[in-house]
Amino acid sequence: MKFSAFRFGRVCVKLTSLSAHRAADKLARAGVRVYSARKTGKNEIVLEVARKDCEKVFAILRGSCYNIVEVRDRGLAYAYKKCLAHAGLLLGALLFILCVGGFQRRVLRIEVVGNGSYYEREVLQTLESGGVKPLSALPQNLTPFTAEILALPNVSFCEMRAEGGILTVEVRVNDDRAVLTGKPLLSPVAGRVEELVVLRGTPCAAVGEEVEKDQPLVAPFAVYGEEQRPVVVIARAKLSYPVNAEYAGTEEEARSMALLEFGGESSLEFTPTEKGFSVTGRAFLSVSLNID
Repeated sequence: MKFSAFRFGRVCVKLTSLSAHRAADKLARAGVRVYSARKTGKNEIVLEVARKDCEKVFAILRGSCYNIVEVRDRGLAYAYKKCLAHAGLLLGALLFILCVGGFQRRVLRIEVVGNGSYYEREVLQTLESGGVKPLSALPQNLTPFTAEILALPNVSFCEMRAEGGILTVEVRVNDDRAVLTGKPLLSPVAGRVEELVVLRGTPCAAVGEEVEKDQPLVAPFAVYGEEQRPVVVIARAKLSYPVNAEYAGTEEEARSMALLEFGGESSLEFTPTEKGFSVTGRAFLSVSLNID
């Protein structure tokens, strides 16, 4: 029997003999390691040995009453031969996976939906001016495109979603008969601005700035060059403000009352007093206009 130069791994040797069960012991005494032995019939046994010992196995059993009927690869050798036999299929599968992975970050199609879909031409022009078009790479930051689309007349909402190579742009507009009112986003408390997200409008405060109650955070206008146009504010803010309160009862009751009044994000300290517990620290409050 001929052997290839591929020497690593193990093989299964199936043999038949009236004394098949003694084959493992015969090989072991000759210095051949037998990894496993499995009896598959009355006079049949399958031995697992190292591929490098195959020639030695045949030499030991040759001339005896053992009849070797089959030799099969195991482990890495078996996998290697299977891969060689199906190399074309594996290569095709690999190319398919690479192509799918690559196209996931490519724009295959752009869809404009919503009651403002009649702005499709303007939306496509906005995207193309930023290098986004079919078969282009999908940018990581779509916010600049969203802001520019929101500047279109009567557009009150814009959202972009990318999935499976399809970039969906949802555009919503106000009723043409509706009157745009200049309503600013106001601070509901006196405190500090922790977060400020403005999709439409002009910020009147900055993160980290202290503001008064009812002070405008975002104004209802946008500046285009030297021109100032009224817009519908789309913005969200998060503020923190100082807390100084006292609750009667146990600490658990005081914590429950504080949770109801100031919410779960608050950073508070509880100190026992004669009447119950005093509560100090900072609480957080979120406010938004035309955005969830």
